[in-house]
Amino acid sequence: MTLTEIIETFKMKLNASNILNSLEKAADFYGESNNDPEMSDPGETIKNSPYSSSDSDFVKSLEAENLSRNREVPLIKLTDVWKTYQMGESEFAALRGINLEIYEGEFLVVLGPSGSGKSTLMNLLGCLDLPSKGMVFLNSSDISELDESELARIRGQMIGFIFQSFNLIPTLNTQENVLLPLEFQEEDVRKARKKAAYLLEIVGLSDKKHNLPSQLSGGQRQRVAIARSLAVNPPVILADEPTGNLDSKTGDYILEFLDGLNKKEGKTIIIVTHDLELVKYATRIVYIRDGQIEKIEECTRNKPEE
Repeated sequence: MTLTEIIETFKMKLNASNILNSLEKAADFYGESNNDPEMSDPGETIKNSPYSSSDSDFVKSLEAENLSRNREVPLIKLTDVWKTYQMGESEFAALRGINLEIYEGEFLVVLGPSGSGKSTLMNLLGCLDLPSKGMVFLNSSDISELDESELARIRGQMIGFIFQSFNLIPTLNTQENVLLPLEFQEEDVRKARKKAAYLLEIVGLSDKKHNLPSQLSGGQRQRVAIARSLAVNPPVILADEPTGNLDSKTGDYILEFLDGLNKKEGKTIIIVTHDLELVKYATRIVYIRDGQIEKIEECTRNKPEE
């Protein structure tokens, strides 16, 4: 199936659950990731800033939309959010009365053990699912009041997703995987290819643009996933266990890269994880257990570089 045919198929079935399920199946195609022990120091191959050249017209065209620059107004807000699932004759509450505000420019880590509800929370933060009760606001819009086409459009423009299992389409090469979000947004083909090439250069994979995911190491796949998440230059990057399938060296650099996006580009980074090592990057930590927020901890870290 060609890239065009895949895009058209997705557009015909454009809803959150279908897209997520399709990507999960695609990720399963090549199974668990491989560690990347032979990779050279990623600091030598991945650039710190994806929009570092202010002289480039292309880079200027990638400037993030001024969606919510007021630090007093939450970019994402959850108010008394519940998510329940029917299990036979009984109901199971995966989330219970969640209240959370996330502001632009934060590096938020949602920390919790398996079964705590953090994945369910991630789906709601990413507007991939709707609450059973309560309200979820994205840039001051209640997502439950949006139809699926509006929700897909806003989600596609505002949120870049990075998954633990990478969720690359196995039949598409590296460049085509990065182009995918731009196809959804019906970006001009010439401009889209230019953006994809630029992003692959940023993550140090210009020489791998024709490789299929099965021909890449785990670290390289995750870098493709990061490039894809940045394709439409969203203000929010939502990552689900982004280092879970990587060796420690590659994982550390992936986190440094996300930290650089936050500090230098002002991206709002939200990481959902059970790994305590990730909290050192956070501006705030949300501890979740049994579907409820136990506490929210403010963190002190170095100020963003000027």
